[in-house]
Amino acid sequence: MASPPTEAKGAGIGGALPRFSWGTSLAVLVVLGLTGWSVYGTEFDLLKLLTGGGAIERFVSEMFPPDLSAGTLRSTTTGILQTLQMSFLGAVIGAVVALPLAALGTRSPGNAGASRRERALKAVPYHAARFVLNIFRSVPDILWALIFVVALGLGPFPGTLALAVHSAGVLGKLYSEALEAVPGRPSEALTASGAGPLQTFLFARLPQAAAGFASLSLYQWECNIRSATILGFVGAGGIGQEILIAMNLFNYSKVATLVGATVVVVLAVDRLSALIRARLIV
Repeated sequence: MASPPTEAKGAGIGGALPRFSWGTSLAVLVVLGLTGWSVYGTEFDLLKLLTGGGAIERFVSEMFPPDLSAGTLRSTTTGILQTLQMSFLGAVIGAVVALPLAALGTRSPGNAGASRRERALKAVPYHAARFVLNIFRSVPDILWALIFVVALGLGPFPGTLALAVHSAGVLGKLYSEALEAVPGRPSEALTASGAGPLQTFLFARLPQAAAGFASLSLYQWECNIRSATILGFVGAGGIGQEILIAMNLFNYSKVATLVGATVVVVLAVDRLSALIRARLIV
């Protein structure tokens, strides 16, 4: 006869309680310490935020109704179109620059049997390309815009160059990761038949990664539209420059029109890009 099941050790109310863990307690203390350190360093003041609500209310109330005059709609359309042009051209130039850097910055699996000297020589272009991509990517696009504005003057041209350089850094890294992720058998077959590194890249790796490249480039275009809006605040053209001018003139109803148009365009491009990328991935 089977004996009745006995209650497991630690079950019941006592078993439901979380066990003490030194690691979890230490992690909670570290997070609390970092939070307090950040509050002190940033002079975070919730009372100041609550008492300053009146100014925010006045600012928001002066934005409505938005200015829909012909002059404002004309300048809004011009700024939006310029932002789209900057973002698209920046993504295209970035993709063109990123492709060869990504090809050089991709690890090659064909080093079996090579001497140490041959492996070292093959590693030079890889590390050089990775270094350039890291420089392009690690410097924020707004800092690139400041550099180009100082060198070339105000306008959308330095903004486009800033987006292109930053896009090249981001896309180059993503392209190289996509190339390293493709199946290696087509490359091995071409190498075994006597194909060189360039032929292997063009006819084996690149076709497999092409759809991923297009999807990544579209996503970068989305990011460039948002970045182009910010670049206008340092004089690099686009809708951001129109917003800055309207803010300086205390024309808040025009600011509402410009911001509203920016939100609509960004949402529309996000949706369009998502639909195209979904078709590419499928």
